[in-house]
Amino acid sequence: MSDLETRLRDTLTERAGAAPDAIGLAAGARRRLRRRRTTWAVVTAAVVAAAVPLGLTQLAPSPDRTDRVADTPTATSGLPDSVIETGYRAESWHDVTFEVPVDWGYGSPMAWCAGDANTPQPVLQRPGTLSPTIACTPTSGYGVTFGSLIAASFNPSHSSGAVWEYDGAGGDAATYPEGAWLGVWFDDDVIVTVATPDRAATRRIVDSIETFTGADPNRCPATLGEAEAARGSEPFDTFSICRYGPDEQLEASRKLIGVEGRAAQDTIFSSPRRTGDYDCPTEDDLSRTALLSGGGYVATAVTGASCPGWNGLFMSGVVRDLTPEAQRHLDLSQRPVEE
Repeated sequence: MSDLETRLRDTLTERAGAAPDAIGLAAGARRRLRRRRTTWAVVTAAVVAAAVPLGLTQLAPSPDRTDRVADTPTATSGLPDSVIETGYRAESWHDVTFEVPVDWGYGSPMAWCAGDANTPQPVLQRPGTLSPTIACTPTSGYGVTFGSLIAASFNPSHSSGAVWEYDGAGGDAATYPEGAWLGVWFDDDVIVTVATPDRAATRRIVDSIETFTGADPNRCPATLGEAEAARGSEPFDTFSICRYGPDEQLEASRKLIGVEGRAAQDTIFSSPRRTGDYDCPTEDDLSRTALLSGGGYVATAVTGASCPGWNGLFMSGVVRDLTPEAQRHLDLSQRPVEE
């Protein structure tokens, strides 16, 4: 490990444990954007420690090939959200969106050798995904990782949008499969790393990364407040599932169209009305999922709270207890449910 990589690791570890006040201030500013709130909870936002995405310490060239030249961003960088090619799906986090092949699953690239896998299958790793210590060789497979960037600690060897071929010759252990093509995109807040076996595939994903205003390609706004204030602007055969973290920023999104959208809505909104009462203590780390039909807000769902009173579907003053089938539709860590 180079001196640069060692300093990056140590600094990020220290900063992640410190939970800087600036993040809390930014979250407070975003909350003031909210024009309406659900009546069932008023939660104090928790300060979230920065996550280090896999691949951040691999941005420097390999020590034996310091003259390696990376591809720079192409003229097509920042594809508009109207250009979603067949075979790709849109993924988002905070105000950053990008496209990955539709057949990619979710998980950790570091777990590629689990089970009977003989070759790495690309996956999307969202912040907070557990990376098991399986000790695969190479350490990581293919996929996309992303998360918060601490700008003061970041000194990249490649520019944002660059793509280059991995060369692990001379290292103690391979980090990526030999011949993998790596890419990176970053701004002041977010970093995205890409690894695929093909230069064109990595280039395609990196070129699709962009920040958005308003809503992402799945019609999910960047903050919960904006989602709850959204008004319909699309045909009502579109159904958007938008998950927000405790800091009320977008964590994941999905849009279902036509029959898929109607099936998901029927399953979710047919959950039975709640009849019992709960006396729950305040929970400051709740994630919420906003549901939008035709681009307009209709309800908020909560799952995973320790007290069941916080869980449910909250819509127009009515609370419904989500069925297991409804919760499967709301689980954005899995592929869409097939009816």
